[in-house]
Formats: sequence, C-alpha cells, structure tokens
Amino acid sequence: MEKRLLIFDLDGTLADARVDLTTGINRMRAYYELSPLDLETVTGYIGDGIRKLVERSLQGAEVDVDEALARNKIFYAEHMLDQTALYPGVVEGLHTLSGDALAVLSNKPGDSSRTILRHLGVSDRFFRILGGGDLPNLKPAPDGIEALMIESGIGPENTWMIGDHHTDLEVAHNAGVQSGFVTYGIGHPGEFTADQTWCGFKELVEFFKSE
Repeated sequence: MEKRLLIFDLDGTLADARVDLTTGINRMRAYYELSPLDLETVTGYIGDGIRKLVERSLQGAEVDVDEALARNKIFYAEHMLDQTALYPGVVEGLHTLSGDALAVLSNKPGDSSRTILRHLGVSDRFFRILGGGDLPNLKPAPDGIEALMIESGIGPENTWMIGDHHTDLEVAHNAGVQSGFVTYGIGHPGEFTADQTWCGFKELVEFFKSE
C-alpha cells in the first residue's frame, strides 16, 4: 500500500478549543468595555482565521480591528492551554496512523497551533504543523496543501484534507486532493460535499486502516 498524506485541521478536528477562544474574545471585549459573548455565538465565528474571528466578535462596535487583533492575540495566548483538549480517540488514532505521513494545516496562527499540540503531547506525530502566518494565504487557498505535498513527496491522488469546516472541503477541492469531513466538530460543510464523512475520530481511523 502506498503511503498517504493525511492533513488535519486543528480546531474542531483534532482539538476542542471553543472555551479558550471564547475566553480570549471576551477578555478583548472587556478591554473595550463591551459585554461578553456566549460560547455558542463565538463558536459560530470560528473557522476562517483569527482576524475574521475578531472582526465578527466586534460587529457594530467602533473599535480599530488591527489593535483589537493584537489585544486578542495577547489575551488568547494567556488562556489557550486552559481547557483546550483533544477529542476522544485522537491520541490512539494518530498512533495507529503513524505509518502514513501526518500533518496539520490550520487557519489558527502557526505558533499557537504548534504550542497547543506540543502541550497536548502529540506534536511529534506530525512531520509539519502549518498555520496562519506560515504561508502567504490561509485556507481555502491551496498553498498549504501544495507545500505539504512537495515536502512529503506524496501526490494528490494519495492526499487527504480532513476537517470540520467548509474551508477544509474547499481547500481540498482547490488543491485537487480528497476531502474528509468530521461531524463532531464546530463547523459546517457549506455547499461542499466531502468524499468521506465520519462521526468520530475512531471511525475515521478505521476507514484508513481498511483502505
């Protein structure tokens, strides 16, 4: 069997970071004397990078977005390891899939992504962890997938992009690779249809084991 390149999204796919992201946003809002947002509201804003999250969280407020973005990065960094945790089955699943080339491609800033996965004890499972700031463009631009295919030496026919949001399905389409969607995450598929859909990480692992 040929080696596959399995590229995972981070938030909503490998780890649940909703509470810590909400804490960072609400500390930023408090700095500007704005009332807090509930978890469900902030969750709905996640998925397209930190700038979009901040912009959406400040709708209707007369606040400079660039300054707010800088503030949020500080506040989130102070809390991003508080409650963020891997989804059930991820630790064991990554071990089972270790015969394939595993990577992470997130719209979360790269430094934060690497810090979180190192803290959660799984960073060494991936040959590369890419996030915002590591590449010229965020998902759904194909830059990240193309870079990972070049580095791994694995072509699009053996490459999968796996995530919980329409940006993950769109970037797979744009890069010409196969797409996988996890329903337990925090995003939605939008207008895109995944090549495979899984309800849990264990189910995902079983699919690739049987391939």
